[in-house]
Amino acid sequence: MSAEKSINNQLATDLIQRKSSGDADVSGTGAGYPRIMYFGRFLFCFLFVATGLVSLYFDAVSSSPNYPPPMLMKTLATTLLIIATIILPMSQASAQYAFGIEHSLADQDMCANITLPASALAEIIRESPESITAEDVCLGDTPEGTLTGFQTDFDGDGSEEIWLLYHTGPEDAGCNVTLIITPTGGGKYQLMDLLTFPGGKSVIHPLVTLDGGIQMYLQNTRTLEDGSNEIKGSILAYTQTALIILTSWTQKAGMRDDAFITELADVVFIDLNFDGSKEMVIRYSLHETGGGAPTSKNLVDQYILTLDFLPNHLRYGVYDSAGYDKIREAENMARVGRGQLNRDETRIDGIVKMRDALEINPFMTWARVRLGEFLLHDGKYANAEQTLLLATAFDPSYNKTYRILGDAYLRLNDLQKALAAYERYMELGTESNYYRRKVEHNIKQITIPRTRR
Repeated sequence: MSAEKSINNQLATDLIQRKSSGDADVSGTGAGYPRIMYFGRFLFCFLFVATGLVSLYFDAVSSSPNYPPPMLMKTLATTLLIIATIILPMSQASAQYAFGIEHSLADQDMCANITLPASALAEIIRESPESITAEDVCLGDTPEGTLTGFQTDFDGDGSEEIWLLYHTGPEDAGCNVTLIITPTGGGKYQLMDLLTFPGGKSVIHPLVTLDGGIQMYLQNTRTLEDGSNEIKGSILAYTQTALIILTSWTQKAGMRDDAFITELADVVFIDLNFDGSKEMVIRYSLHETGGGAPTSKNLVDQYILTLDFLPNHLRYGVYDSAGYDKIREAENMARVGRGQLNRDETRIDGIVKMRDALEINPFMTWARVRLGEFLLHDGKYANAEQTLLLATAFDPSYNKTYRILGDAYLRLNDLQKALAAYERYMELGTESNYYRRKVEHNIKQITIPRTRR
């Protein structure tokens, strides 16, 4: 199987079966979208109080024939409470990650989930070299809390290690450490290496599968001394008995030079070259928001970096970059190419322009989807699939992608993938009633078998 075909199957599989992340978040909430989490907590508290008040009220008036039966109203109140308990964990789950990196994380079943009591860490430290102290791993006089993480062969040497995250102290501050231990038998463990980092909300999750091991994503959120908020993402690896930082990046929101600046970072791990290994593509956007929301109108700077993992140097290295002016040129090039697709005499030039533009700025989802749509109508179904799957990697929430991808799978006679794409399109919301009816018709044709005559 070719590398290109393998990557297409990988992306399509991700579309069909999106699994829960199973992350290790010892600080409770993660850092991605806190407003959603706070809304969930507020809703839970509100409905909890409302449930009690409704129940008490209808107990008081239950003797009146003009009111509904109290058991019915209690059932209604209990239902509201159950809904709240469902929404709360959903809001917390969606609050885990920043940078859009959740779509690049490894499946939950790649590694075993591990939880250890802090007392086990205290025992590990007692049996470790004297140079390692309890303070080095955030332990106080009395071990508190738990360590959470994953167990698998992280360094590719044929034996499994356990990668853990531990937090103590206040949720938004405190002490953080991530460490590697190996089982030695009889419920005992050996400490291999550790890394301390600033306090705050933290989460880890396996990220990239290599030929010889698995990398780990670490996210840390904290408030700096100047009052600005910072989210830091890092890629870590364990090799040669050492825990190594391969690369890291940050996004901040706060005052800078008398202006409120919001830095945003978007990160995607994807095999752009179809060489069997994933590149890291990161887009930095700088907005002068004045404390408001970042928009295209207050965007003042932007650049894109493409990095390759360099195993001999144990780091990610930049092999391509594009600054603000080059990104704007790519957008103009893509618009010109889109127009050229509509004329027979300029169609090839249009394809070349759009592909060149996407190499500079792979985050232009609208351009990639338009190119995929053209390839589909031109009868190049496999090329359309490849192009559209890349679009889902860079923007999984762009609804039009899945409608056209479903059409491509219909042409390829892959009904299972077509159905998954169409269902995702309906979940995200349709572009118009026309396309809603069209997709509903296609879904019906797939799911309702025709009777043979």
